[in-house]
Amino acid sequence: MSTPRRASISPDKDCPKCRTRRIKCDRSVPACRKCTTRGFPCPGYGLILRWGQGVASRGRLAGRQLPLPCSPTIAHYPDAVTSELMYHYHQIVSAKLAWVDGPTNPWRQVIIPLAGSSSTVLHAMLALSSEDLAARYPNDHPRRQQLQVVSVCRRDQALASVAQLLRHMRQEGSSSNQAQCALAATLILYNVELLGAASAKWRMHLEAARVIRRWKEHTLMDAGGTDEIDAFLVYEQYYASVFASLTTFDALGEYEAIPLTDSNAIFSDFVDIISRTTHVERLQSSDDYGMDFSLLDTMIGDLEAAKARMLEFSLILCWQTDQACLSFQHLVWIFYYAGLIYVHHVLARNGSLDMICQSWRDSIFIHLALLVDKHSFAHDLVWPLFIAGTECRGCP
Repeated sequence: MSTPRRASISPDKDCPKCRTRRIKCDRSVPACRKCTTRGFPCPGYGLILRWGQGVASRGRLAGRQLPLPCSPTIAHYPDAVTSELMYHYHQIVSAKLAWVDGPTNPWRQVIIPLAGSSSTVLHAMLALSSEDLAARYPNDHPRRQQLQVVSVCRRDQALASVAQLLRHMRQEGSSSNQAQCALAATLILYNVELLGAASAKWRMHLEAARVIRRWKEHTLMDAGGTDEIDAFLVYEQYYASVFASLTTFDALGEYEAIPLTDSNAIFSDFVDIISRTTHVERLQSSDDYGMDFSLLDTMIGDLEAAKARMLEFSLILCWQTDQACLSFQHLVWIFYYAGLIYVHHVLARNGSLDMICQSWRDSIFIHLALLVDKHSFAHDLVWPLFIAGTECRGCP
């Protein structure tokens, strides 16, 4: 697992332009002064991706065109800002989107290759990266304003591209890859809107992702089995919908079971329990709902199984440090106790829950204090800390 990351990471190598010119680069961020003082566009220090047809310069394919993914709306080489945003997404943003960061993080291993072949995904990814990077500057900082302009521009381009892709899918049919790109871009745009707490547009993107996913399942169901990319995107849409349903009372809250694979196994059992519990809570308001008094015991058993599975899973994941592994195990216990509080408040019908829920709340805070690698797991703590916070009502 990756170590905690800083908001700003100094480049560890010269920019490609300086290497081409065979001069020492000063490695200034976002663009080196050796390029800017000579009027050259500095390509930056991030991933250098090519779109369109490339030409091999060495080996037996020298001079031939290589079938690189084509995206005619993107320059052959990204400019300095694009390279900086790609680097920021690769190093910072993708780490915060995954339950656990590491070499197989699908927000890095799936989304970046999709962006290399789809301008739709690329625009959405750069919108998210620029929005996240802008938030690291003060409100009145010129750099923040510049990045927000970039984010709005990329977001508008992504929205237009998604709309065009959906029209094409409805009118002329679609390949699985087109549907994947549309779903991936929509999920990224959902995360863009989450960064702006004042906006409710995230719900629109989440509903669009649900529609695209269902359309893909029904229209392309005979095109072959679900691959790893599909499994990742479906789980991300499901996961986002589950947590959105905690504060909404519409179709987003419908219970849907999804098939689990090893690639999306992390915390999926806990997420499924949260979804089922929320679904039951919504049903309780209907007149014809009949309470199943065995459901609480079932949910408690499922929480025990989820905890055991995740603790076992922690032993087979590749960790960079022992502290990271231990922190993950504390996170599992935190979710376990938060789940106990949630299911008991929804399903328990006998006596006061204050004492037992307060003991589980205290256990959450104990494991939180023991969580050494808080930086790497902070984004995973939102829901359990919200649950713990609700149990602090009336506390001095």
